[in-house]
Amino acid sequence: MHTNTNVIVFGAGRFGSALAQKLFKEGLEVMLVDKDYERIQDLANLVTSAVQCDLNDEKAVAELGINNFDVAVVAIGSDLEASIMGTLAAKEHEIPRIIAKASSFTQANILKKLGADQVVFPELEMGERLALSIAGSSITDYISFSDEYTIFELKSIKPWWGKNLAELNFHYKYKMNVIAYHRDGSTIIAPMADYTIEKGDTLVLIGSTEDAAKLEQIANKML
Repeated sequence: MHTNTNVIVFGAGRFGSALAQKLFKEGLEVMLVDKDYERIQDLANLVTSAVQCDLNDEKAVAELGINNFDVAVVAIGSDLEASIMGTLAAKEHEIPRIIAKASSFTQANILKKLGADQVVFPELEMGERLALSIAGSSITDYISFSDEYTIFELKSIKPWWGKNLAELNFHYKYKMNVIAYHRDGSTIIAPMADYTIEKGDTLVLIGSTEDAAKLEQIANKML
């Protein structure tokens, strides 16, 4: 994402405000919108602009100049009506990318039908990562960045030890790409095909969520 990207964030709760502030620190132009005037005042100096606006007020929303933004984030999970209005406004003003927060799968389905390109579940995803950590699962961490793809870490299994990625035909066999690995406290990015997997290595993989689940099942059987 380029530094000249303009982002509008609807909702200044914990998720929305944290996201807006981080994007602003990364050099993006960020407008934060919320109906709570005091909350907007508190965050005004931490983003490019902060505007008090009730998303149920179509006239007020139209005056925001939404069509000038490249990305819209609807960071409202608790208020379904406001979440719907924010997503509709972004779609009607033809914002190229619309990301919406959801607190339930029903809400997610509604927002997708209204035009959201991506739906995120911050609380659910954090809960899943914590559960995996506590349970000591072979897949130590999922980082979902879309509904179809994921990045995750996987402990190397015995059949891989002493073999390189080319010998294992890793990509074609598992339909996953190794984008990094951890060994002895160090992280190596973008390993070549001659990278030899050793006992104790943790692979960082990217691929479809479906293929990730299949690989997890294979790895678990080898433990």
